[in-house]
Amino acid sequence: MVVGVSQIEIFFPEAQSLKDKRQMIKKIVEKTRVKFNISMVEIADSNLWQRGSIGFAVMGVKKDHVHAALENVQRYVESLYAGEVIDTWTEIIVMGNEI
Repeated sequence: MVVGVSQIEIFFPEAQSLKDKRQMIKKIVEKTRVKFNISMVEIADSNLWQRGSIGFAVMGVKKDHVHAALENVQRYVESLYAGEVIDTWTEIIVMGNEI
């Protein structure tokens, strides 16, 4: 089994309050969950009104497929133009024997 975990840090220049930022995060999370059927949640910077971090996970059998899925999700989040992606972190964990 292969588990890929990723975090996307996003800057929201148009957010004027925590409520604005949370609405933008909610939009990103809901659209991405529907499109890719993955677990995704806001994981950090919850009290900053122009910055947010979203984390998500993907599981699979092959490392290449998991890595490609993580990259697809990252590109999709960028394509939503809800904010400016500042940075991304990815970690892939191989548990047992990879097929």
